[in-house]
Amino acid sequence: MLLTVTIYNPPQLTGNNIMDDVFLKAFHGGLGDCLQFSTLPEEFSKQQGRKTYILESATFRNPEIYDLVWGKNPYVEGKKEGTWNAGDLPGLYSNVLGNAIQNWEKLHGLEPVNTLPKIYYEPEIHSDVKDIFIVDFTSISIDYDQQELKNILEKVKTEYPDKRFVSVQFSKQVSDGKHNDYDVGLDGCIEIENIFRYCDLISSAYGLLALSSGASHLSSALKQYSPDLKSICVMPQEWYNNHKERGLFLFDNINYLTY
Repeated sequence: MLLTVTIYNPPQLTGNNIMDDVFLKAFHGGLGDCLQFSTLPEEFSKQQGRKTYILESATFRNPEIYDLVWGKNPYVEGKKEGTWNAGDLPGLYSNVLGNAIQNWEKLHGLEPVNTLPKIYYEPEIHSDVKDIFIVDFTSISIDYDQQELKNILEKVKTEYPDKRFVSVQFSKQVSDGKHNDYDVGLDGCIEIENIFRYCDLISSAYGLLALSSGASHLSSALKQYSPDLKSICVMPQEWYNNHKERGLFLFDNINYLTY
């Protein structure tokens, strides 16, 4: 019997010589969009000796996203104009390893060594919120059923009866993107100044209950500093299946609840 073996060759970056500087951009500019590339600058530096810049023309849904994900990254040289050669270039992505972080490292010619997003800002821990569950039911990419969210919230509350479940509100508008904000009835609200204080709050809290959005993806990165954080992400089953099949935005240190 003749055995036919098919060798899979993933898409390759064109014009991306390992001697070139890296010009990185996340096309959509959201927090989660940037976090999926957050390990690349360090690996480009360590594995290939290359400098990484963020494209000057790159846009962000919130300017603080740049400050957190790239401004605090010691392997990012800053902003500079050049030829876009890293990030979600058209036609580049394919699910070769089943994990978004590893997929992007592999597709950029790197040895895939990470499985989780990474930030380099070490949050301040505040003990006064250690028994609080932060609830962030805002979303841009996915529409949710509000009643299903209420049902899930009540279910989680029964599992953690001694915790307070509170929402968050930024003291100023930080996003220019349209987002859905679901009112499910909570025990209060905490006002925060900026994305760095949000990192502090999530890391200090007992847990985070969020939708598939930047907050959930951020919590995956923050667990390197607060490994005991209970992070729960709610998703419609069809969206979870889609993300699983495509190897997108699902991280092993997050607990996913579907409906």
